[in-house]
Amino acid sequence: MFRRERHQKGQELKTWWFEEMITTPSPLTERLTLFWHNHFTSSLRKVKWAPLLYRQNLLFRRMGMGSFQDLLFAVAKDPAMILYLDTQTNRKQQPNENFARELFELFTLGEGHYTEQDIKEAARAFTAWKFNRRNGTFHIARRQEDTGLKTVLGKTGHFTGDEVLTLTLKQPSTAPYLVAKLWREFISDEPDPRQVNRLAATFRN
Repeated sequence: MFRRERHQKGQELKTWWFEEMITTPSPLTERLTLFWHNHFTSSLRKVKWAPLLYRQNLLFRRMGMGSFQDLLFAVAKDPAMILYLDTQTNRKQQPNENFARELFELFTLGEGHYTEQDIKEAARAFTAWKFNRRNGTFHIARRQEDTGLKTVLGKTGHFTGDEVLTLTLKQPSTAPYLVAKLWREFISDEPDPRQVNRLAATFRN
């Protein structure tokens, strides 16, 4: 009965979003919500709880047209993302690299702009990032926090998760990677490199 109810809630969530796409008075909002959902990939099959995916959908709607920095920080602490990329089970004694890998490869830098060691070190910065299963709020589990020195993307320090996100945003490849992805979504399948670099400067600022 529990699994059946959970499945039903998932179907209701999908139906709700399809109806929003069809009847919306703001097509750009729906297009961007879908874009960010695909960019910060997650799935009901892994997360299992439809209300958490609904909250994530509302997050994309609320922040999808604003600062990417603000959006990245919010998504990284979102319960659905914490479950989907196993941050909830990330431990100081045994770091889980899933979130750090996706952060670099899919969310910000793109392939070729980080190393495997960067992933391993960055994963340590997120060991304390959890969410409270009772009320769904984000919190720092201090006992799981790895406060040791870490070397990430050429910088060394006692980095927290927030500081790793900030380091990632400062990388020169981040803005062009995101602008090229937006170009493919809204303009054409083949981004113009010169225009991407021009727009990336504005995006970065």
